[in-house]
Formats: sequence, C-alpha cells, structure tokens
Amino acid sequence: MNWIFKTTVLVISLTMFANFLFTAGIGVYKTIHAYSILYVDGIAGKPGLEIIESLDLFLVAFLFLILSLGFMKLFFPDFNGFNKISLPWLKVEDFFQLKHLTWNAILLTLLITFGTHVIRSTGPLEWTMLIVPAAVFLFAMSAKMLKH
Repeated sequence: MNWIFKTTVLVISLTMFANFLFTAGIGVYKTIHAYSILYVDGIAGKPGLEIIESLDLFLVAFLFLILSLGFMKLFFPDFNGFNKISLPWLKVEDFFQLKHLTWNAILLTLLITFGTHVIRSTGPLEWTMLIVPAAVFLFAMSAKMLKH
C-alpha cells in the first residue's frame, strides 16, 4: 500500500512539474509576443497588457513549481536531488508550511489577474469584477487567521 501511495504522489508531482514547464513556456511566448508588438506597433499596440498577462502566467507556473517541489520534499525527503536545491523560501518541513506558501502564491496570482482585467476593460467596470478583490480579501483574512 505504501508503494501505491508513493507512486501516486510521484505521478502528481511530475504532472505538476510538467504543468510548470508548459505554463512557463506559454509565459515566455507571451513575453516575446509583447516585445514584438512593441517593436512593430509601439506603445499604441498595448504591449504592457501582454507583459502583465505573461507575469500572471509566470505566477501560475511558480505555483505549480512550489506544489511540485513541496510535495516531493514532503513525501520523498531522502531523495538526493533535493540536497543540491537550497532555496531559503522553499523550506517545507510539514504540510502547513506548504499550504501557507501556496496560499501566498495564490493571493499574488489573484491580485495580478484582477489588475489584468481592470487594465483590459475599456469602459466602466461591472459589479461582478468585485468578486476577485473580495476573494483576495477573504484569502488574506484566512491566511492571517491561520498564522495566529
């Protein structure tokens, strides 16, 4: 049974790492596309919106990386590959630390997503746009309560 559990966690971690690579690749493509818009159309082509969208994609990719490495560190602590990775922000010793790190990454991603939607809108904002800032507020409050 332990073998099945560890294999399942390994497959999940590898899938999240593949998601990281794919999302980061799309972010690189959007960044290159933004610079091509800047070169061809100048600022009138709104390359800043593409750069903010690529930032959003990089944050989602970062979230996948945190989850993938965090699960591997939690469930495979004796794996030799992690001895070479010494990231001070990724010191995960229990599931609570991984949850807290993931929570903060989700907050930042939601904030950038809301900023992207506000910049993209061309007129007055609808009331449904308040859902994202309300979610950010609720996430932040619950993260604050988790600390205490």
